[in-house]
Amino acid sequence: MSTLANRYKIIKDLGSGGFSQAYLAKDLARADNRRCVIKKLQPKSNDPFTVRTSRRLFHTEVNVLKKLGSHDRIPQLYVSFEEERQFYLVEQYIEGHGLSRELTWWHWTEAKVVAFLQDILDTLAFVHQKQVIHRDIKPENLIRRERDQRIVLIDFGSVKKRQPAAQTAIIGTHGYMPPEQLLGKPQFSSDVYAVGMIALRGLTGIDPTKTALPTDPDTGEFLWHHKTSVSEELAQVLTKMVCQNYRQRYSSAIAALEAVNQLTEAPAPSRRRMLQAAGLGIMGLLGTGMAYPALSQELPNLKPSPSPSLTNEESVNDNDGQALPEKLLSSPASVASAPKSLDKQELLRRHGSYNECRKVAKANGIKFTTTPTWDKLIDAFSYSEALHQLSQVYLTTYPNPNLAGIKVELSF
Repeated sequence: MSTLANRYKIIKDLGSGGFSQAYLAKDLARADNRRCVIKKLQPKSNDPFTVRTSRRLFHTEVNVLKKLGSHDRIPQLYVSFEEERQFYLVEQYIEGHGLSRELTWWHWTEAKVVAFLQDILDTLAFVHQKQVIHRDIKPENLIRRERDQRIVLIDFGSVKKRQPAAQTAIIGTHGYMPPEQLLGKPQFSSDVYAVGMIALRGLTGIDPTKTALPTDPDTGEFLWHHKTSVSEELAQVLTKMVCQNYRQRYSSAIAALEAVNQLTEAPAPSRRRMLQAAGLGIMGLLGTGMAYPALSQELPNLKPSPSPSLTNEESVNDNDGQALPEKLLSSPASVASAPKSLDKQELLRRHGSYNECRKVAKANGIKFTTTPTWDKLIDAFSYSEALHQLSQVYLTTYPNPNLAGIKVELSF
């Protein structure tokens, strides 16, 4: 199967999932040879029930994509067709990487979690408004789009139109499925639960498909607060998103998004001071033979965390009267001389090979101007983590609602 419908040339196999096999292809009928994703109906079993169910889900995906494909962060359906008694659909190919990659390095900051929630819940709210339940939200079905870094929701092969009284086949991914979905009764709040579990995985580093979060023996609710440190407001939102009883969760992504957007705002420090603080970190990279975006954060509207270790004498005011932590205004040498907490063995343990380290570095914004040696890789990852810690301290203490959605990048 190298060419389909006399126009789609198969480039590579993208793997299987649910009831279909996916391929990357290019459209030979277009002047630009546009790349696309082709899904072929391919049940895992030939028994009549599985075949009927897979056909129903396949045709449902086609119909749902026709309805939802107008959204910028949902793949557009190009066409569906039948060839040699096989069913196919052709949809938009999204350039980017799966969110799973972002869950394998360091734990997410509170700022990243809020940005993630706002991004995916905005798309999911549109889906729920159309009375559709996705049923299989997981990191593998979320693509960080390369051109603008927004999250695209893919794989609508498990979707279901909401029918409150009906029971349906159990479809989803262990660890991201709530109790009611395991009973064949998915709700809009079942998707909210899955998004909350991804956020908790980012914060705690615990993959729910491999290790279950501890639970309260009396209530059955997850015990996760001791695994991370977030503001009380965000903790309350996440706890409600992953309640075991779906009636106690946000009823839909629409309600969950409203709660996230209502997180307490804080006075904004000046842009000048933020860039100065970030500049202290970038000086530490001079001479390492690489260019590195010092900060690339989408800033949420969060309440600043109190810092009992700082007094009025230990802070400095900027032109807008905002107090800045002394540790962010200290000598550049304090960042430039950040200790090497990493070594070659640690990088190999994390990523498996030199080439994989290069790929992870690139995915996280580290850009080398020359082919790096192992020493340069170690320096890059060490300074990257140091800058990450710097930005985390700053954004936790002084989040800037006026910069929400704006990316600040410094490079040289």
